[in-house]
Amino acid sequence: MSDWSLTSLRHKYLTFPTLLRSIPVGVVLAAGILATSWTHDLLSDHYDMVVHTYEAIDTTKDVLIALDDAETGQRGYLVSGDKRYLAPYEKAMERLHLLQKDLMTRISDNSGQVARVKALDVLIEKKLEELKHSISLYDDVGADAARTNEIGYMAVGTMDRIRDVIGEITVTEHTLLDTRHAEVEADEFRIRVVAIIVGLASFLTRAGVEMYLARRYRVIRS
Repeated sequence: MSDWSLTSLRHKYLTFPTLLRSIPVGVVLAAGILATSWTHDLLSDHYDMVVHTYEAIDTTKDVLIALDDAETGQRGYLVSGDKRYLAPYEKAMERLHLLQKDLMTRISDNSGQVARVKALDVLIEKKLEELKHSISLYDDVGADAARTNEIGYMAVGTMDRIRDVIGEITVTEHTLLDTRHAEVEADEFRIRVVAIIVGLASFLTRAGVEMYLARRYRVIRS
């Protein structure tokens, strides 16, 4: 009859060779799991930052597109007097404020970018006031007054300054993107290195244990 008592099981399975084979390798594997988990967390964080940077770049493009739409709609109205041309202008006005908030959220971790976006917001508000003022002049005074006013605004170059600031924001984000891509590549390399080290450490640990046990067995027999 088999003896399934705790004492019997301990003497049968928890022998010195078994423990020596299990514990060192288990420690190596546990350390490997922790190291692998840490490197995967780093990779995930850095990958999220890459995606975040792409989203910031896309948002700057959307801001510029919305401004162009607003300007196109306003000028179409000033030339034709047809209210239908104001549809792109009105839609852009609705989108712009949401896009501005979105852009500020996406670059909020970078103080230099925050300063640029704040400057951009001021310029955008100025440009929207210019567009609105020309439309009001058209409605209240006439086409000639509105067009003359618009020529004056074009000389001020608010839209050119907006493009310059958006360009600075985009260039900075592309620089960050290069850095973050490099971090992702470093993380991927680190994961491969950890996997190799864990595999080698496990093999060498097991080999060392077996060599020690073999030598110990020879000493006992002799």
